[in-house]
Order: sequence, then structure tokens, then C-alpha cells
Amino acid sequence: MNFLKINNNANMDLGDSEELFHSLGQYAQKQFGFKRPPTLNLISDQDNHMKPLGKTAYYDPKERAVSIYVDGRHQKDILRSLAHELVHHAQNENGELDIGGYHGEGYAQKNKNLRNMERDAYERGNMCFRDWEDQLKQEKPTIYNERRNYKMSIKDWKNKELNENLNRKWGFSMDLSVLKEEQEITHMCALHVTHKKSGKEGHPVAHSLNENGDISHYTVEFKEVIVENIAIENLNIVEEEMHSHKRDDVKDHDKKKPIVQEEELEEELQEEAKPDFADVDKDGDKEEPVSKASKEKEEDEEGKEEKDLSKVPPQLRKHISKNMKESKLIKTIKRMIREELKNTGKK
Repeated sequence: MNFLKINNNANMDLGDSEELFHSLGQYAQKQFGFKRPPTLNLISDQDNHMKPLGKTAYYDPKERAVSIYVDGRHQKDILRSLAHELVHHAQNENGELDIGGYHGEGYAQKNKNLRNMERDAYERGNMCFRDWEDQLKQEKPTIYNERRNYKMSIKDWKNKELNENLNRKWGFSMDLSVLKEEQEITHMCALHVTHKKSGKEGHPVAHSLNENGDISHYTVEFKEVIVENIAIENLNIVEEEMHSHKRDDVKDHDKKKPIVQEEELEEELQEEAKPDFADVDKDGDKEEPVSKASKEKEEDEEGKEEKDLSKVPPQLRKHISKNMKESKLIKTIKRMIREELKNTGKK
């Protein structure tokens, strides 16, 4: 239902706004008590728009008209200006603006009585707008998101609103709060990340998500593995985007890859980063800590004894001495097997 007479002198697209202008006007009438709605003029003025402190809106008591400059302004800001000027309209009907004294530019600093009228407009106008906005979001939780995020046509949107109103009229309305798990949540989501400690690059396939769109942990697919529950502070976000999906949605990924925890990824990193130690006991094992190698060297020197090498394969004899302790012999054989397996893998 149209409440305000709107003169769209700015050729503003009223597709998403006209209903809101009328809704706010009706709500303000109940709050402020004015009898007749004012005329609403939407104005375009590029010179005013270019000024950092240009005009936003004004009220004409004689014409009973609200004029709002709309160039480059958010719809919400325009509506807030309307609420402010509707307070002046109510003041005008009550004869409160019939005050003598200065009425020109800077009147709020030079005329004490008009300054009080301006203070009243800021206080009641802002609170009226806030109360109206909160009420509208509770009554129509989809009115903002669906047309913007899901590009719902005007026809589909009207059908949906009609269906909701009929359901409410006949007592079939539902508490949408019980369906929170099925609602899609709009949020910023990472597309490409690097793990801070390992430097590995990957892309998230799932994440935690609360009702406010906040994420605390990601599950990330890397080249070799999928790592679950990586805290967001342990990742560098390379690329992200705003999108909507249900809380438990999972992106496509390689289901054959092993799934590990972040601790396992860090253990692998530590294993790769182990330094080469000095080969104190001359057994060719540079991954063995110096303290352990020194102990084995002492044990070898204390327990030197002749060994029968006749049963040792010829290819191993050059690596084994007759005085080598049995434990060291086993260790040397294991090391050579590992080296051979590595060489085989490279081939």
C-alpha cells in the first residue's frame, strides 16, 4: 500500500526501495503521531554530491515536503534521513516550528529553540529508524538477503511474501529458528591457503561455521594428504570470496588421499628438517645423534673381538670389519638396505 507521495526527480531505481519508504513512513506515523503524510522528493545534484559536506536532506514546512539528496548514497542512509525529516514534519503539524528568531544557514547554532527541535529530530529519528529496521528483520528475515544474494525475481519474492502472510493468517507459520542447520549462511571463505609452519599450499574442502558466518578451523586438501581441523591462525589466506552455503557442506576433493591431523603434518615436517650429524663412529649414519654414536663407539672399542666373515655376503664384506660389534653389524646392514630401497625408488 502506498503511503507517501514520491516524486522521483532523481530517476532513482525504486525496485528495492519504494516499499521500504512506505513502510518506514507508516511506522513513523504511529511513533510520531502526524496526521497527513508529507510529500517525498528524491533529488539528484552532482555538484552537491561532490562536496564532502554537501546537503543530505531538508524539510519544507510550507510545502509539507521532505527532500532527500540520493546521489552516491546507500539506501539505508537515505532511509535514515527520511526518519529524521519525518520528526520535523510531526513538529510542524504540532506548531513547534513556529518559533521566531534566525531560520537561515547554521540555525542550529544560532537559534536555541530550533536547536532543541534539531536535537529531537536526531534522537527520535534515529531510534525510530532502528526500531523499524529491527522489527522488519524479525517479521521478514529474508527481505534483504534473498533479492541481493539469490537474485530472486520480484514476482517470486511477492509470491513468497504472500505465502508467508497467508500461512501466518491461518496459523501455519513456522519457527524458522528450528531450521538453522538447513539455512545457508553468507560468509567469507578461503579458496587458497598456505600452512604457516610447513609452507605447503592447499585449498579448503570444509570448515567450521557458526550462525554469524565466523570460521575457526579449516579442513585443507594438500598435494599428498588432507589435513583436518587446522586452526585459522595457523594458515595464511591467499585467496577468499564471499559466498553462501549450508553449515556442513563439503567441497569436491580427492577421496583417496589419506586424512591426517595437523600434528601429523608437523611431525612429518620435523622429520624432514632433522640435521645431518657428524659420523663419530664411522658407520655412515649421519642421522644418528652424536651422543648415541659416541656411546656405540666406546662399546665397540671395549668389546673388540675377531669375527668370522666367511658367511657374510661378498658385497657386504667391504663395509664390515672383523672387530665390529654384532649390534653395529646389524645397524650397518639396515642402513645399506635403506639406501638400496631409496635408489630403487628413484629408478
